[in-house]
Amino acid sequence: MSEINIIIHGFGGNPGELAYLTDFIRTKGLNTHVVTLAGHGGTRKQLAATNHEDWIQSVKIEIKKLMDSYDKINLVGFSMGGLIAVNMVSIFGKDKIGKVVFINTPIYFWNLKIIAKDVLGNIAGRRKGKISYYVNAASKTGIKSGINFLKIRSQTKRLLKNAKGDYMPVSLILQCTHDESVRYKSAKYLKAKLGPSAHLKCYEGGCHQVFARTLHLRDIVCDDICNFIRHSK
Repeated sequence: MSEINIIIHGFGGNPGELAYLTDFIRTKGLNTHVVTLAGHGGTRKQLAATNHEDWIQSVKIEIKKLMDSYDKINLVGFSMGGLIAVNMVSIFGKDKIGKVVFINTPIYFWNLKIIAKDVLGNIAGRRKGKISYYVNAASKTGIKSGINFLKIRSQTKRLLKNAKGDYMPVSLILQCTHDESVRYKSAKYLKAKLGPSAHLKCYEGGCHQVFARTLHLRDIVCDDICNFIRHSK
């Protein structure tokens, strides 16, 4: 059976934030394609010119291009990319979508305890650069785009809430405990809604940008993703 893995980046991001994961998967011989969401990868103004429907459409178009060439399409969604993955299953169904990986996917976002600890640590000189990290992250998006993020999150929660029976293909939910952007209960929410076909794995420590900023964990996470893609049924 022929398969391809589609990697979907997060809100306000670009494929570069997942370059380590992409290269890792490809070195394992797994066929992989990366999507750039509409309006992403450029300026804040370019992002604001698009909406959540455009972001969903970006992935939908890529799947349609590939679906005749592959028996199954696996989705690897980072952050908001995981929300979009749920929407793709609702559109194409389990007959076409083979497996889904959720990485730090936001149902409940902004871990204020972690953020406060980072900021206070920055002031005390223990975590240099943390404040600039948050400022840079916030500057990439605006209010309009933020509202569209909330729309796609709400839409995805409705899909999960109204799902009946064996809705999702086999899934892997990955979450870092020190993710400053996504609270751990997001992973537990996904597990509860996806049921027995979903496997949950938690990593102590880490952060949201696990592949770019958590060097001691990223190989472990990448290995877990590759093993899931190869061996899960």
